[in-house]
Amino acid sequence: MMDELKQMKKVLNPSEVLLVVDAMTGQEAAALVSAFNLEIGITGAILTKLDGDSRGGAALSVREVSGRPIKFVGQGESMEALEPFYPDRMAGRILGMGDVLSFVEKAQEVMLEEEAEELQKKIMEAKFDFNDFLKQTRALARMGPMNRVVSLLPGMGKMSQEQIREAEKSLKIVESMISSMTPKERSNPELLAQSPSRRRRVALGSGRSQEQVSQMVSQLFQMRARMKNLMSIMQGGSIPGLDNLEEAWKAARKVPPGTAKRKRVRMELKSKYSSPQAATVAPKGFGSR
Repeated sequence: MMDELKQMKKVLNPSEVLLVVDAMTGQEAAALVSAFNLEIGITGAILTKLDGDSRGGAALSVREVSGRPIKFVGQGESMEALEPFYPDRMAGRILGMGDVLSFVEKAQEVMLEEEAEELQKKIMEAKFDFNDFLKQTRALARMGPMNRVVSLLPGMGKMSQEQIREAEKSLKIVESMISSMTPKERSNPELLAQSPSRRRRVALGSGRSQEQVSQMVSQLFQMRARMKNLMSIMQGGSIPGLDNLEEAWKAARKVPPGTAKRKRVRMELKSKYSSPQAATVAPKGFGSR
C-alpha cells in the first residue's frame, strides 16, 4: 500500500497530504503517523471520531512524532461535522474543561441575534415561558447529538452515556407535555400553576401523569428565578444577601442549640436573605388538588 501511495503522490504532486487519524486509537496513533510521515511525507492530519468517548489525546502524538499540524477534526459522519482544529480548544477538551467557544459558535449557528436578545430580555423580566423553553430545546437538538454538545461544556464531559440518554428522554417527555398545551397556556404558565384541571388535561393529552406536569410547571418557575439572578450577576449585579452573609452567620452562631429561639432566628434569616424572585417559584393556587 505504501508503494502505491508513493506512486500516486509522484503522479498527482498534491499540495496537501493529510493523514486521517482515528482519535480512538490513542497512543497507537504515534506509530501510524511516524510510519506514514517517513514513507510518504505528510503535510498535516485530520483527527476523526471526536464525537465518541475519546477526548482527543492522540492529537499530542501526531504533532510530536511528525512535527506536522492537525488541520481538521471530525465530530460526526456528515461534511458539516468537519471543523477547523484549534489547539487551545483541544487542550481544554483533553483536560476535561470543555470547549465553551465552540459551544457558543454552534449556538450562534442555530439562533439569530434578534432571538437571543429577545430571550435575554424575557429572562431579565422573569417572563421566560414554555414557548421559549420549546425553542431552546429544539435549538439544542439542531446543535448536534447530545453527547457532542455536552462534551463542550465545562464539567459535563464526565456524564455517562446512560445519563445522556436519560437527559434526551426527559427533554422528549417535556416537549410532549408542552405540545399538549394551548397557545395561551404556553405563553402564560401561571394558568397551569393555578388550575389543576388544566394540568390534568395536559397530562391526559401527553400520556403523562399529572404529577409530571406539575413538576414541569414548578421547574419552569424555579428556572425563571435562577436565570434572572444569573443574568443580573453576569451584568455586574451582586448575589442577593451576599453583603450581609457575615452578619447572618454571626446571628446564627449566637443562638444556643436546641432552643426555640434558634428555629425562630433561622426562619427570620431565611425570610430576610431569600431571593426576591423566590415568590415567583410557586404562584398562588399551585399544588391545589
